[in-house]
Amino acid sequence: MHKLFVPITFLSLLAVGCSSTSSKSSQPSQEEMMAAWQRAATPGPEHRALDAFVGTWNAAVTSWWDPNGPPDVSTGTMTNSWILDGHHLEQRFSGNMGGQPFSGVGTWGFDVAAGEYYGTWQDSMSTSLMLSRGPRSKDGKTFELFSTNTDPMTGKAARGEELIVIENPNRHKMTMWEIRDGQRVKSMEIVYERVR
Repeated sequence: MHKLFVPITFLSLLAVGCSSTSSKSSQPSQEEMMAAWQRAATPGPEHRALDAFVGTWNAAVTSWWDPNGPPDVSTGTMTNSWILDGHHLEQRFSGNMGGQPFSGVGTWGFDVAAGEYYGTWQDSMSTSLMLSRGPRSKDGKTFELFSTNTDPMTGKAARGEELIVIENPNRHKMTMWEIRDGQRVKSMEIVYERVR
């Protein structure tokens, strides 16, 4: 009995040892993991590109509830400022929409690990959260984001697109489209003029 137990125990330990060795070699070292975390936690030139949006802006908003109907035109104010030691840009909007008071809060930033820009948006007209991700153009003036939120009619994920274009240091424009039945339908356009 003991003679059988020793070889089985030895083989079991050998198997565990080989397994541990192979898993160790496929895992990054602690130094590699720390370097990756440090890299992902450090704002870079992509964040500096968002400095163009810092400040307070007057917003002229045009919304299309029905693409075949007349648009709703409203105004508001957007204030953008860096938060969390310059890691994320916070957006605060106050105005009106559809004749009702409207406010919203968003964040904008660059996900270093993913290598793309992201945005979040929440407002007083929805309990949903909109998430957006996408690239910036090579000239640094255009951001193309692809968004998802919840369709209030179906409760399912709804897709959209956003295009933000810096026209000059004191003006930028955001255009939004909803994706309906595979087609891109323009739903909103906001022109921002710098106040300060």
